[in-house]
Amino acid sequence: MAARMAPHEVVVRGSHARLLQLVPSDGARQSKLAEGWISKQAVGKRIQEMVEAGLVRLEPDPHDGRASVVRRTAEGDRTLALIMGELAELEVELAREVGERRYRTFRAVLDELASG
Repeated sequence: MAARMAPHEVVVRGSHARLLQLVPSDGARQSKLAEGWISKQAVGKRIQEMVEAGLVRLEPDPHDGRASVVRRTAEGDRTLALIMGELAELEVELAREVGERRYRTFRAVLDELASG
């Protein structure tokens, strides 16, 4: 995916892209973002990398002074939009290559695996 983006764009890891997707518009605690797929320590590391890259910011949690809330920045929103656009283009290309019916089956299997 990174190779498809313009060279001047921010390049992120797959886990960064996933975290950008998971952060809701009103923000989320790091522990919530980690649920079910990655350790809290790994999320903390990725979030710090993303803060340094200007993709997210940490703000105090208004309900718990010991915690913080992760929110996407404008750059994070822009980067996520670029990533999602690239993925959409890739899906169109793959469907064209293997045929729409086969690609829908492939996506259904992937979605089933991801939900289980």
